[in-house]
Amino acid sequence: MELGWLLQGMADLIGPLRGWLGRMPGPMLLLAAGAAAALVIATTLVVLRRRRQAAQVRTEAVRNAAELLKDQLRQRLSEPPALFAPSTPAPTMGACEAFEGDIEAAARTVLLEAGGHRAKARQLLRRRMKEDSGSLNGSEVAYWRQLGVLSLLDGSDDALAAYARAADLAPENAEAQMLAGILHLRAGNLDAAEAAFRRQIALGKAGNGAGGVARYRGHTMLGDVLAAREEHEQASAAYGEAQREVKALLEAEPTAAGLLRDLSVTCDRLGDVHLAKGELDAALACYRQSLEIAEQQAKREPERSVWQHDLSVSHDRIGDVLDRKGDRDGALEHLRKGLAIAKALVARDPDNVQWQWDLSASHDRIGDVLIAGGRMKEALASYRESLAIAEALAKRDPGNAGWQRDLAVSYHKVGSLEAIANPSEARELLEKGRAIIDRLARIAAHQAQWRSDLSRFDAVLKTLDN
Repeated sequence: MELGWLLQGMADLIGPLRGWLGRMPGPMLLLAAGAAAALVIATTLVVLRRRRQAAQVRTEAVRNAAELLKDQLRQRLSEPPALFAPSTPAPTMGACEAFEGDIEAAARTVLLEAGGHRAKARQLLRRRMKEDSGSLNGSEVAYWRQLGVLSLLDGSDDALAAYARAADLAPENAEAQMLAGILHLRAGNLDAAEAAFRRQIALGKAGNGAGGVARYRGHTMLGDVLAAREEHEQASAAYGEAQREVKALLEAEPTAAGLLRDLSVTCDRLGDVHLAKGELDAALACYRQSLEIAEQQAKREPERSVWQHDLSVSHDRIGDVLDRKGDRDGALEHLRKGLAIAKALVARDPDNVQWQWDLSASHDRIGDVLIAGGRMKEALASYRESLAIAEALAKRDPGNAGWQRDLAVSYHKVGSLEAIANPSEARELLEKGRAIIDRLARIAAHQAQWRSDLSRFDAVLKTLDN
């Protein structure tokens, strides 16, 4: 391509000079022609270099935008699917990585073409699937997945429809089934989620895709569906089957970091089921198994934040159970270990909002245990630490309803403790917290109307995609 530009440039320059060059003596003609060629080559090379530099700048900009989109995706997936919705386990075991892979695929293609504009990229994808439907050569599934992840980032209901379509088009693809199942689970479509995860498990048993990996991931998320139905025995059986699958794979790869982390997840999930049933000792045993894995991996790979985070979470879980069992000293010991790790993570990456939220939650948990033990002054100091972080997070993202509610809870706890010693400050804090909850309540009251309004926007947007 560059050679063509070079030859064309030489022709464009020499053509008009042909008559003038023809009247020149031979030696001068050669010198003139050589000078003209050198000028064309130099000019063309400068133009090509500038074009390459501009393309590199555009590519780098889209690549940087893709990394920001991954951060937004992780935050989106960690949020409850709807305001005041019951807690749903966050996607685990390769799901988030698969969604991020779809972002990377979009960044290399349609997002690059659209200059990083998600709405335009989605429009391009729809147009491409419509106009080139007969010549996609297997790319249609990838296009639907890219459309799905871009829609997920924008909070559009099209995300579920797109991933469900990709799963329909790729019935033998375990990952496609998993991603559709996760979005069905978040939407509360438990029957559809269960069907997708059972299909994923069946594909793993048939040897399709990653085999055992697909099976244990499918069993884990099937357990999430059953837990959401409060079918505790069935959920426990699904998590137990996932755990057996992971352990079988670890026999061949005993130090595989990904398998070890997934094993710790199955321990946590089983612990959660025991906790929901009030089986505190069994829950504690499961959480201690998870802690042991995190400790080993944190020593083996101290530079990886994920192990430090898992270690902090394990200490928090154990602390919560010990507190329920009445062992406040033991609870505080573990919670303070989790707090120290959370502080170190924030120091390592101050802009990571997940680490900030975890730190705020650690302070809050410690305050709860302290107040239960009558240590009011220490509890107040811990709650104030939590409040300062919660205020910063809520200011950073005022539209995050979860953070707003956490801030209101912090206002209530600090205000309640200050009610005797500092009644004026207590009133101010409590009124701030009440105003937040009142605003959230009014938002929730208008959800039905807002859903109707959103459907109107979606209806018009669909006409633009046709």
